[in-house]
Amino acid sequence: MKSLKKMMALALAMVMVLAMGVTVFAEGSYGATNSHKITVTSNGTQKHTYEAYQVFKGNLNVSEGILADIQWGSGVDGAALLAALKADDTLKADFNKEEIKTAADVAKVLATYENNASKLKAFSNLAYANKTSTVAGTGTTPGGESNNKVDITVSGDGYYNIVDVTSTAMLKDGDTASANMLQIVKDITINAKDEVLKPDKKILDAVDGTATETKVAADSSAIGDTVKFNVEIKVPDTTAYRDHFVFVMNDKLPAGITFTNAVAIKINNADLAAANYEVTVKDGEEYKAYTVPTDPVAAAGGQEIKIVFKNFKNYVETNNLVGKTIAIQYTGVVNDDAAFTTTGNENEVKFDFSNNPNHDYHGDDFDKDDPKGTTPESKTKTYTTSLKIKKVDEKGTALAGAEFTLKGNSLNRTVLTGDMFVTDTAASELTDSADATYVVDKTTAYYKLKDGSYTSTAYNSETMNDTQYESTTTVYRKVSYKIAEVSTKQVELVVTTDANGIAQFTGLREGTDYTLEETHAPDGYNKIDGKSTFKIEWSDPEAEDAAAPAKDQGGFTLTETGEKKFGIAFVAADEAFEVQIQNQKGTELPSTGGIGTTIFYIVGAILVLGAGVLLVTRRRMNAN
Repeated sequence: MKSLKKMMALALAMVMVLAMGVTVFAEGSYGATNSHKITVTSNGTQKHTYEAYQVFKGNLNVSEGILADIQWGSGVDGAALLAALKADDTLKADFNKEEIKTAADVAKVLATYENNASKLKAFSNLAYANKTSTVAGTGTTPGGESNNKVDITVSGDGYYNIVDVTSTAMLKDGDTASANMLQIVKDITINAKDEVLKPDKKILDAVDGTATETKVAADSSAIGDTVKFNVEIKVPDTTAYRDHFVFVMNDKLPAGITFTNAVAIKINNADLAAANYEVTVKDGEEYKAYTVPTDPVAAAGGQEIKIVFKNFKNYVETNNLVGKTIAIQYTGVVNDDAAFTTTGNENEVKFDFSNNPNHDYHGDDFDKDDPKGTTPESKTKTYTTSLKIKKVDEKGTALAGAEFTLKGNSLNRTVLTGDMFVTDTAASELTDSADATYVVDKTTAYYKLKDGSYTSTAYNSETMNDTQYESTTTVYRKVSYKIAEVSTKQVELVVTTDANGIAQFTGLREGTDYTLEETHAPDGYNKIDGKSTFKIEWSDPEAEDAAAPAKDQGGFTLTETGEKKFGIAFVAADEAFEVQIQNQKGTELPSTGGIGTTIFYIVGAILVLGAGVLLVTRRRMNAN
């Protein structure tokens, strides 16, 4: 009888499988044919379907908390379940004994699992794997944000395995299934341990050029700028899963941003060692290791990034991290393919994860047939804009060959990559920063030659002469570097109008120091005088308080601030700021200065003709 009393403790222990909260609504009367109501409340927002299978049957004495006359229930194949218990790696040491033959014998062993959630779950899973077709009761929650619960009515005292049989297709928007729940039945309410996972992706935006960063949903960047992303998500409850919990981040960059593989992960503000995750990039149909392009501005973007967390269940449970925040940071460079449209360059992230604790997962990533859940997407946008110039003559005809120069501190910064050789001492003094990273090859010694090149061949006095070495003793190290140069003076961009009279500055971001000047006119035309000084302002066009016209211009407004104004305006059809600039033809000047020689030829001819007329007239007068 004492062992049977322990079955009530088991009922509470089984709650630990998914931290069920049990509330007794009715005492019920003694007897095996009693009807009971099981109310299952889901924490998720989707519809969940639950089935109840009777594992043990007997007579429940509520006042004493005893289930007597225990036999196999109608919901399990007792013989098959007992055989499975004797063969299971987790449970066979407890059940593979000659004296364990009946349902009552199995119940006595179960009573010892009061504080062993993993064994309770293993038993519950085997009970479901060896179920019969007899379902004691079933029900589906209505779904929704509140009151997402269902009543399941079963007939007969005993222990029931409550199984979340919601299909993977129904588990949407980060929703998870709950683990099997083994309960002794009176009228009870079960709070299912399903949960909803939702990532939150932001851009870390520097404040006024300082080290302070704010998390924003969108930003304004120029081509060549580095965008720093931050993704946060809660550590899911992995405890209901037997051996593995698969947790994978999938991120798709836009074509206008090139991944730079600068990944850092923290859980509960503590760094996660690189050995505990793997970063790969999709190459065709496979994910492979990724090499950062030498020039990410000129390289193609749009990488599909995958981060697989290794040994995730063991790590988070060992370190008590369930429910804590995971923060994943990585960077990309705005490249030449960046879209300068009002819709911006959109970046999205989502997570795939184990969502059915009634299934055994076997590794860090999903097998082909593993059920998995997918979180809702979380997105950021990076906006950049454009300035288009149309050059025409006084008749409105397009002019090619006009050169324009745009200056500004808010223009591109230059990203330099390459190799250099420095002395051992200099190499030890190199330190990474936000704008520079260095990788020193400490395995190979180099020596400088007099022609300025370097060799890894050390000087040997017996077989070589030292005439080619600048020094035979000074050791140099090869350093691979990546440096983002931020100019302390205004950067200049130069464009020339094409055959259609069009020139365009693309990839502009907010700034207050822009100047536009025509620096060379087409042949035969006069260059316009003066410069246009203007500022570009930006605010998130999707923010609730976004105002027109910036909301319809990708968040950008351009204002000419100087005395000279070219008339730059936003053109919605082209999604760009535009200006038409007219050139006048130059004045045709005389070839030798003064008023020219032609007039003297004309006057001289008139005088010669006049003299001839006068001469003829005088001869006629003398003849008379």
